Amino acid sequence: MFDLAAARGADTGAILRQLHLDAAIFENDGVMALGDYFRAQDAIAAALQDETMRMSARQLLPGTTDFVLAQLVGAGSLADAMKTLAQSFNLLHGGEFNAVRRRGDVIAFVIDDRRFPYTMQDNPAFLRFSLECVQIFLHCVLVAVSRPHANAGLRRVSVTRERRSAEALHLDFWGAPVRFGAPVYALDYSYDAATAAVTPPGALALKASAVLAEITAAAGAAHSAGQGAETADFVRRALARGVIDQTRIAALAGVSAATLRRKLEAEGTSFRDLRQMVLNEAAKALLLRRKGVAEVADELGFSDFRAFNRAFKAWNGETPKAFAERLKSGAV
Repeated sequence: MFDLAAARGADTGAILRQLHLDAAIFENDGVMALGDYFRAQDAIAAALQDETMRMSARQLLPGTTDFVLAQLVGAGSLADAMKTLAQSFNLLHGGEFNAVRRRGDVIAFVIDDRRFPYTMQDNPAFLRFSLECVQIFLHCVLVAVSRPHANAGLRRVSVTRERRSAEALHLDFWGAPVRFGAPVYALDYSYDAATAAVTPPGALALKASAVLAEITAAAGAAHSAGQGAETADFVRRALARGVIDQTRIAALAGVSAATLRRKLEAEGTSFRDLRQMVLNEAAKALLLRRKGVAEVADELGFSDFRAFNRAFKAWNGETPKAFAERLKSGAV
């Protein structure tokens, strides 16, 4: 991002000093905190006088996001807010790139950037990262509209990158499963949560600065949750959020993978047992909602429905199909 800004004429040294960030963060594969990234993005946009940081052929002047957020003051539900956001950004960007769609018991905010007028096409990894950050921003806008409905209602996040990678630490932000390899970006919310009536938020809550503060607080919550809490509880919460790699969860807790294993052993459990328990609970919950076996396997990150079948039968002594049949007969 800073290389992009410098190439477009921004004084990145001045921006780093303004944000009290050390340039050494870019050395040795240093990791920038998510909140700092959004702060830097905001400062670069101001310096370039373009909220897209000149990544779009259509310039968005500073203050555009605040103008859009001001339209949400009268939102009566998350669904209302989602529709207003999609319509507003489509008008500003000059195309149908955003949509709100209902699929059964889910309402999704969908971003399809395949025809977006990017000024840069030679860095698809950065474009993917940027869109994933846009998803974080949009969710936090909905949190500003109604925190309980947005956080409790979020069902799944869909991204186009093929798999979770070491540099995608920002995806640990999510408190819901992440679907990889999707054709478009999407935030899925429960229909009931998205359409429930909410008290319209005040104007001060609907400012880009307030959303940035929410992102910073939410991003820091994952790490702080591992401090002073039982390790097994922390691991369960991380697994339920869709973070399934032991090394990544250890990093979120601020310990090594070996230390995480020792702590779990001291509490009479193991990472494998916890992962199995959380996945099994999630699988049963999805089947209770009449989700198909293949769909459940996809949502839980299994390579295919056969792998899910094998795991479910090992955990419960019956296949997911048999479990679903018992549901229909009322035997569960």
